[in-house]
Amino acid sequence: MENDNNVLENLYFILNDRCRPGIILEMDGSIYEMNEPFRVYFQCEQFRSIEDFIDTTSMRDWHSFTERSLASGQMQLARMPMNVSNTNDFLSVDAQLFYLHAIKKIGVIFELPRKLTSMSIKSYYNAFRFAHSFMMLVDEQGKICDVNERSYDFFNLGKDILKGRQIAEMEKLFPEVTANGLMEQLAIAKSTGLSELNITFERGAGDTRYYHITFSYEKDTNMFIVQIMDYTEREELEEKLAHSGTLSAVGQLAASIAHEIRNPMTTLKGFTQLLSATATEESLRYISVIEDEIKRMESILSEMLVLSKPVNRKKTTFSLDHLIQDMVSVLEPKALLENIHIVQNRNLCSTPYVYGDIDKLKQVILNLCKNAFEAMTAGGTLTITSDEEDGQLILSIGDTGKGMTLQQVNQVFMPFFSSKTGGTGLGLPFVLKTVEEHGGTISVESEVGRGTKFLLKFPRAANAAIELESIKQTVVS
Repeated sequence: MENDNNVLENLYFILNDRCRPGIILEMDGSIYEMNEPFRVYFQCEQFRSIEDFIDTTSMRDWHSFTERSLASGQMQLARMPMNVSNTNDFLSVDAQLFYLHAIKKIGVIFELPRKLTSMSIKSYYNAFRFAHSFMMLVDEQGKICDVNERSYDFFNLGKDILKGRQIAEMEKLFPEVTANGLMEQLAIAKSTGLSELNITFERGAGDTRYYHITFSYEKDTNMFIVQIMDYTEREELEEKLAHSGTLSAVGQLAASIAHEIRNPMTTLKGFTQLLSATATEESLRYISVIEDEIKRMESILSEMLVLSKPVNRKKTTFSLDHLIQDMVSVLEPKALLENIHIVQNRNLCSTPYVYGDIDKLKQVILNLCKNAFEAMTAGGTLTITSDEEDGQLILSIGDTGKGMTLQQVNQVFMPFFSSKTGGTGLGLPFVLKTVEEHGGTISVESEVGRGTKFLLKFPRAANAAIELESIKQTVVS
């Protein structure tokens, strides 16, 4: 029984042969399994039985071998020529046949002519060179023997810089990985066949990449294949999904809070009005404070409800130029009062049409400009610029205020985060939610002591020509 297990292991080793085509057959000739070289050489996805790819002479030899094997009741070995189908012709090859009585299956290994083997090796090498992921061949001592063409794309390094070095030296590229850690990954791969590692890499200023590394060990060649895949887009998508989930949870919480708090607030307002009718002058001052605080609480609740279920409003196609001009008209009195200078820059070749909810986008610009005013002192400058790039409309709103630290920039769109005294931390989450609802994106640049700039990108309206009349309406109600 132990001997049969050893032979079974050898039989399935056919499937792991990387150079020679191999196949495992049932006794009736139907295909049980095949290895990758067999698929590549004979383009055999349509094959179901051995009779689909050998000629009649070879079939007679095959039947003769199966009859002898069944009659013997024990393992049989044979070597015979076979004419195997290759595209529209037959290729003459030597075949080694293994019959295993314990499982009633026959394994076949095909010895190809040297020319075909060389062509196959070249094909595999080209697949290595031009793979979408970065790949290295590493020997048992950790020396990098070969590198494919993606080294510069992944690390800004030429392949010749890496070839011949020890893989442990790559610790210089990844701060969170040590030389010993990389060698341990090779040891794990040699022991189990595969090991994996996630790392980050600073490819350039502000360009952080997330890489997934797999280490696999090839027993036939005693070599490691190290493959590095770029998972940056997937990581960013997961972060966005997590953030969307946070906003959704906040929205549900907001709706619940509003329902629970507004009823007692209504009662409080009623009683303060009753008290005002009979209160003394001193008491009226206290009641006035209570009423102001109730109004502030209502304002906070209103902002929270914005993060709740989206309101279905009619969307129209309108001009971004008109929207900006109308909002500047609203802001100018406040700017004049606070000695803030407003600068407008227009770098557009045509009228920029946007499809969306005018009122919500009006509130977006109002929130961003209000934040800019609060960040600046008298003499500051608010700059509003409209531009276009790759079919997208770009709106930037910048100030010359106190700016933000990197930590504040990273948290600026998080619900309830605010750097202002008394701020609710719900204005910018509303801005983010609204921009994304319109198919756009928003980013922020800031430097302490120099100011902050928000960059909003929107897709152009596809049906602008259909709704040209809508641009005539006044944006600000």
